[in-house]
Amino acid sequence: MRFSLASAVVLLLDLGVSVQGIPKMKRASSSFAGSNLYFLHGLSASDQSYYINQLANDGAKVIRIWVNGLSKGCVKGSNVVDDISEFETTIGDYNYDTLAKLDAVLAQTSAKGIKAIISPHDGNDIHDSSTSGNGCDIYCSTYGTSFYSSSQAKTQYDARIAAILNYQSPSSGKKWGQWSDAILAFDLENEPFQFTDDGANDDPSDWLCGRAQNFKSVLGSSSVKVATGGIGGDHSHGYNMLPAALNCSSIDLMSIHSYVGDASSWSGILSGDEKVAAAANKLIYVEEWGVSTSYNSDFNDQAAAINSAGYPWIYWQFIPGDDGTESCNSGCCTGYDGFEIGFNSSKGDIRTAIAKANSATTIQNWNIL
Repeated sequence: MRFSLASAVVLLLDLGVSVQGIPKMKRASSSFAGSNLYFLHGLSASDQSYYINQLANDGAKVIRIWVNGLSKGCVKGSNVVDDISEFETTIGDYNYDTLAKLDAVLAQTSAKGIKAIISPHDGNDIHDSSTSGNGCDIYCSTYGTSFYSSSQAKTQYDARIAAILNYQSPSSGKKWGQWSDAILAFDLENEPFQFTDDGANDDPSDWLCGRAQNFKSVLGSSSVKVATGGIGGDHSHGYNMLPAALNCSSIDLMSIHSYVGDASSWSGILSGDEKVAAAANKLIYVEEWGVSTSYNSDFNDQAAAINSAGYPWIYWQFIPGDDGTESCNSGCCTGYDGFEIGFNSSKGDIRTAIAKANSATTIQNWNIL
């Protein structure tokens, strides 16, 4: 087939290649939006069903869940009815009932066409609770901030990851690492290096790529992806796009965690990150963002800014209960942090924001759902 110069330029632009100063075009691809909900597996069966059905009805394609323990009571305006053990209360001794609870959630979300990103551990839990504001889990009490540099801790964490990826789903009969119909990706961890200097030193212990290589060795030929999980926590800390991760071939997705007061901030954040991600052949997405009631820009404006920039996103967090601005109808109205949005809240138009995300043309080729 013969190509004219004009048709060749059009083809290159469609592929996202700059041609002699001509800017890259956004390309039509499969964008998405969804929500984090780290306590979904602790809700009642009726609340789980309501939440998942509502997400599906609003067009959500992705949900982010965590392998974590929970205690009964009010969490972010919703009622956790089950005490769920941490996956490890003794290192190497796995509480598989925790995964069974999550598996029941995955069965429901996958049936509705929603894929999960799973965070297998919370990096905030490896620090003393007085420092991080979170709990102190078994890795915290054993290693503290040496978790990332200890060779023994790396070996033990790699074993944890293998146990999670090799867990055979009671719902599907597949190992989680092979259950691509239900699982889009696994984070390395939620917010690694949040309270350490590893980010500032560009991961001197090779924790990120070493763990990603372990993920890939267990995943094999699976299409399930490996994501960073928001290196260093909030984007303002400067480590979401850490070179050690960008240069690691075993990492597929670079996760942005960013909480900004003004919608105008998003264009600069995303355009800057896209340049370095594209150069490293990585996809980027906004894995956590949230709008406090004290921010200058509300949810609708910030969602519009992210959608206009052309990046998939997962909000922190849509909740099944009331969000604190609503009259309490669920019998559980405590524990808010100001970022939650209930489905019937006036804080934001969830359905419209998701619909615009799903129809957005993206900067990168996100055809992996």
